[in-house]
Amino acid sequence: MTHPQAIAGNLTDDCWNRIGVWSLQTASCPKLQQCMHCRNCDVYSEAGRRMLERAVPGDYRREWTQRFAEPERSVESLNNSGLMFRLGDEWLAINSHCVSEITQIDKVHTLPHRSDPLVKGLVNIRGELKICVSIGSILQLDRASEPHITDHEILERMIVIEKDEHSFVFPVNEVEGILRYTDQQLRTLPATLANARSKLTTGIVPWNGRSVGILDHELLFYALAKGLS
Repeated sequence: MTHPQAIAGNLTDDCWNRIGVWSLQTASCPKLQQCMHCRNCDVYSEAGRRMLERAVPGDYRREWTQRFAEPERSVESLNNSGLMFRLGDEWLAINSHCVSEITQIDKVHTLPHRSDPLVKGLVNIRGELKICVSIGSILQLDRASEPHITDHEILERMIVIEKDEHSFVFPVNEVEGILRYTDQQLRTLPATLANARSKLTTGIVPWNGRSVGILDHELLFYALAKGLS
């Protein structure tokens, strides 16, 4: 139903605004005792019907004719999202759907008789022990070559990722936030990239003058599970 204010501008008597439920004073229309609300009144319904049956203004018809004549515009959808973080000097992003939590750096309890670079140990996340791994080792990433200087405090974090029955925690040097991008923005990896990283990265996305590597979370979980076996 057309809004009463819109109808009022085209009628002489807008009784619903004078004595009806939209009145600035107390509603005094005797029909309200039976109708309860102006929307149920035949006077209001008839006014709305006359509004719908009125002649179409020339400007209105011309405006919509021009709009429908315009060619359809191609709109790129930001259909991908990943949590962006830094490891050493490299910026990476992992599918945000598999990120369950971001926590402060906590103590890692080393495992006896295990000294491989992948498994750092166990960490307590909300009372539950989870395996803490080194993403940098599996991607063959080096430590930062020099300190990162920014206009804000850099805080190291731990990221908890989960998929199916697998759950892992890994520390990062910095968390930036969610990166949203289109399929068209994903660029091919350079041929000089390390072999291990190239297998686990689907491409790179430019962001604020940087290149962010988009991790293949399916292959990453597979590689982590295989490394623990």
